[in-house]
Amino acid sequence: MNKQIDLGYRPETYFRPQKLERYLLSKVKGAVVRKKLQALFDSGRHAELSTLLTVEGISAADRKVLESLHPMFMGGNYLPDTEDGEVEIGRISIKSTTYDVTCVYARPDGGAIHYRVVDEYGGETLQGATEARTAKPMTLGEFADFFITAWPLIAVLEMNFEDDVEGALGFFSADSDFYPDLDRLCRQRVRDHFPTPDAGDECPFCGRFNSPPADDLCEHAAAWVWDGQIEALGTGQAFAAAIQELGETIGSAEHSTTAELILEKLAGQNPVRARLIDAASDGLEEALSLVENAQAGDGWSTKGMLGGSGYTVCVPDSAALDVLASECRALVRACALEIQTADTRQVTLEALRPSQRPDWQLVASGFWEEDTYHSGHIAYYIASIGPGKWLLDGVERNAMLDGVTQEDVDEGRLNDDQIQAMWGMRLEEAQSSEHRQICAACSGASEELLAKEMAEILYRAVCEGGGKEITEPDDSAGLLEL
Repeated sequence: MNKQIDLGYRPETYFRPQKLERYLLSKVKGAVVRKKLQALFDSGRHAELSTLLTVEGISAADRKVLESLHPMFMGGNYLPDTEDGEVEIGRISIKSTTYDVTCVYARPDGGAIHYRVVDEYGGETLQGATEARTAKPMTLGEFADFFITAWPLIAVLEMNFEDDVEGALGFFSADSDFYPDLDRLCRQRVRDHFPTPDAGDECPFCGRFNSPPADDLCEHAAAWVWDGQIEALGTGQAFAAAIQELGETIGSAEHSTTAELILEKLAGQNPVRARLIDAASDGLEEALSLVENAQAGDGWSTKGMLGGSGYTVCVPDSAALDVLASECRALVRACALEIQTADTRQVTLEALRPSQRPDWQLVASGFWEEDTYHSGHIAYYIASIGPGKWLLDGVERNAMLDGVTQEDVDEGRLNDDQIQAMWGMRLEEAQSSEHRQICAACSGASEELLAKEMAEILYRAVCEGGGKEITEPDDSAGLLEL
């Protein structure tokens, strides 16, 4: 359960010493850019942050470039500058076209503290008392009352959303370095003001009503869907990242028969993986619905409980999502194998041939033909040469000498191709002569891909790369039936 909001919380001071990077970050007015830079600060990447910022925050030239990309980068850029000794102690951002921002600034004032509320429109969006003076920092409750009265948050939301509480909650965010619970308190004030919807987002496991935009959730909430947009929450974040990566893998495999084959083979070995691959093509929403089928039982999700515009996906135990995320990551790793082929210009892979003969298995053999003057016989063999490493060897022989006898040679009954095949050799030597070439090599293959699957993958890669495709297969029993 979420902890109770302490309305009496009072920061010791607003004017404490700050790290240079934190000070520079406070000078960035733009809401979207500031959020991204805050992530750098929170992850400890302070050196990168200090190189991006100046004492004025983001340079004017950079702001103009960002604003030309999208109006949302305008948000916060037109706030008044802070005065000497003045600091920003809180802001509310809204998702309007230009992502407007309203702030509260504070500065020391003759032993007291002076506050002022500022907007990006010269005060046109403000009403009531926009300035205040206190002997010590305000409590959280006092600060919220002062802020959302001077800038009428509730009235702004009513004007845009009427009775749509979830839409209202998703429209704004409140941030403060001094009042960590400011956003939660503002959302509570909004929920208290708006009428309770007839259909709440009730968890089927604990009965609690969830409000995803307000970050007011039970432990079972894994993700929520709103107007077609999917947001992963605590228990669903790892799965969301894994399914997204799998979707990208599938997307990049659309024009690669080899990669599609890998997915097909791995999916065929595991029904859950087959559903994951299908779901990844359609996005996280479909993938999350797999949880419903991952274990026995009903009531995995609370669909249709957010005023008809969305729903929260709940799971009784995050272990189900962890298993599915693991399956996704295994599929992605399996598709990360690297394949090299020797092309028609004789780019060689012979350096990969092991010094000790591996256990070669016949893949397929038969005749190939490019045109009237280019044809022959080839047999493909495959072998594993280490964990995740495979080689495909092509062995060609003088098939045109099949059935030729020494008597045929002595009596001159050979055609031009047969004469050329025997050039400089005796019949027996020419008939037993072979030309070997490593045609394809692979590394990083999944342990689940056996010789037959790898044979088909590498043979297809050779054919796709312009190698010799068997058009008249022999009757010999190989791993592949062509």
